[in-house]
Amino acid sequence: QEQFGLKGARAALRQSILVGMAGLPRALRLPALAFLLLLFLGQLGNASVPAVVPEAQPGLLGSSKSLAAGSDGTHKQEEIPVPEAGRPMEDLLHWAVQHSDPDKLKEVIQKYQDNNLTLKDVYGQDVLDALFVDEGSEMLDLVREVSSFRNESLADEDLEAALDRLEEFIEQIDNAGNLHRMGGLAPLLDLGLGMDRPPEVCAKALLVLGVATQNNPPVQEDLLSLGGLQQFAARLPRCSHGVAAGSVNGAAAKTNAQDGTLFCGKLLFAISGLVKNNATIQNEASALGVFDWMFGPGMAHPALSVAKKAMGLLETVLAQNPELPFLATIDSARQAAAADALLAHVRGTTGAEESDIDPAEKALRLLGRLLSLRPMLFPASFQPQLAAAAADATTRCEREFGAGDELCTGLAGLAGHADIMLTAREITDDEL
Repeated sequence: QEQFGLKGARAALRQSILVGMAGLPRALRLPALAFLLLLFLGQLGNASVPAVVPEAQPGLLGSSKSLAAGSDGTHKQEEIPVPEAGRPMEDLLHWAVQHSDPDKLKEVIQKYQDNNLTLKDVYGQDVLDALFVDEGSEMLDLVREVSSFRNESLADEDLEAALDRLEEFIEQIDNAGNLHRMGGLAPLLDLGLGMDRPPEVCAKALLVLGVATQNNPPVQEDLLSLGGLQQFAARLPRCSHGVAAGSVNGAAAKTNAQDGTLFCGKLLFAISGLVKNNATIQNEASALGVFDWMFGPGMAHPALSVAKKAMGLLETVLAQNPELPFLATIDSARQAAAADALLAHVRGTTGAEESDIDPAEKALRLLGRLLSLRPMLFPASFQPQLAAAAADATTRCEREFGAGDELCTGLAGLAGHADIMLTAREITDDEL
């Protein structure tokens, strides 16, 4: 308060509430709000209503033990430990409980009553709005705004702001569960896959869908009921080769390539949220060709961010569902193309920075997963090619991070594991 004044303290309160309350268990929210109000009544009272709380008095919230006399005879607030990262609201709640004095709290409340003061008089409507957010009402307003995306009078910037705010709400699993009942899923799907708005706005709508569905089976089922999986699958081919839909020549492809990359990355994120941790949906996605695309154009995509998402998602789904039907349909031509794409990522020839070993790691993890499920998947010539590519990756890693670094030894370990599986398939039954 002394450093920033009342205005700064109010801003700090508002920000801490907006950031912290989202992560606090619902059962603790009302007690936390009550103690926060009482805390700031005591700590901000001197600056806001000096006639009610004289500066010479001890802190009205804390007990007399929480104050120490300074060298000038005045009372100074005892230093409060810095809250631990990740739990600011709980720390504030515990501090308020520890330092509260029921008698003094009653005295503060009585003085406010005697002076006919309300919290709005002292702190302003903005602080109260931050404290007591009607999430359902605000979500409904945001859904209405998003549903108006075809209205040309709604600026792209305003629509993006509404999507950003809606994303904040649906990060809470209960709010995400209410999205379809509020009529929000369908317009998000239409906006995300439509052509009414610029690619960055459509991509943001897909991001919201991905956040809403991840690890949330009821919302996954809601989106399935709207044909979301079929629509996602139908849109994937337009992400092949990183060329945006509608490009008919090289110039158009170059102009729209970045938009295509942004959109495709968010499309894969939305698909990831829908298919993870659900074998039934994964089998449906396999039947629709989703994983065929990941295995082919996806991991060979010229945009590294898209290729990494495709490899990561495919490896995760194969770990969760080893019997995906698409594995049985991979012919020799597709095996060869996949081998070339994986080797390129391991070598680092797909546009990765010298220090970026993530593409190589994802390629090796996916390769190991594929070989564990289908040992005979790649031709015999693949093993020496992989050994050479892995040696290049390890050398590149050690050049950047130093010999013996755990990142580099990790890469070598993944490559060694794949090499063992490739060697094992050459052993005949007679040799066993």
